[in-house]
Amino acid sequence: MATSTNAAPDADALVRFAKRVSHDINNFSTVVRTYSELLLSDIPEGDPTHDDVAEIHRAADATVSYLQRVTQFARVSGMRRLRVAVDDGIADAQALLATEQAERSLQVTLGGGYLDADASWWRNVMIELLRNAHDAAPVGTVIVVRGTTDGETVTVDVENEGDGIPTELLATITEPFVTSKDGVRGAGIGLAIVAAFVRTLGGSLHFERTEATHGAPRTRVRVIVPAARTTG
Repeated sequence: MATSTNAAPDADALVRFAKRVSHDINNFSTVVRTYSELLLSDIPEGDPTHDDVAEIHRAADATVSYLQRVTQFARVSGMRRLRVAVDDGIADAQALLATEQAERSLQVTLGGGYLDADASWWRNVMIELLRNAHDAAPVGTVIVVRGTTDGETVTVDVENEGDGIPTELLATITEPFVTSKDGVRGAGIGLAIVAAFVRTLGGSLHFERTEATHGAPRTRVRVIVPAARTTG
């Protein structure tokens, strides 16, 4: 006699499945990226085919980068905990944005303090916040980053000009694949990575839109996490 079940799939099994699918697609995309790069070296610029292959290479490169971020998101629960300087992660993210977007100005105030977290995770969280602010801010405006600590908590604000997150998305914007952006940059994983990190540390994530009396409105993302315990 045949039987059936409507039992929900095991959460760990779903995570393992997602990691395997991500791994396999990453391998396929790496092959496409590698061979398109080889083709680009053989096709002279100006040839109509060059632009087509370049677009294939950009898409494959974006896919690999996206899958790396998805894999990182899936691994947050296993993040190692070490004493990490808050300012180091901010400075590393600032340096990376400067290489990616040299025309974007940043005003950074470092506040010191330490986290019990993984240094690469903290750096990537700051990178996600700065990239998000860059994508949202008008050309020529300044992104402001402020870090502070009171010994109990660490607070980092990332503020930029712009309309911010649409009201209808505020309740879900930190969920995976939810985004207000269009196109490739609208993958919807950046703020999910930030929120997963903050949640794992027992902190909170806040979004605030300020209506300016004069000038453009401003958007602020505030990360508040417990400070690392002092060692005796």
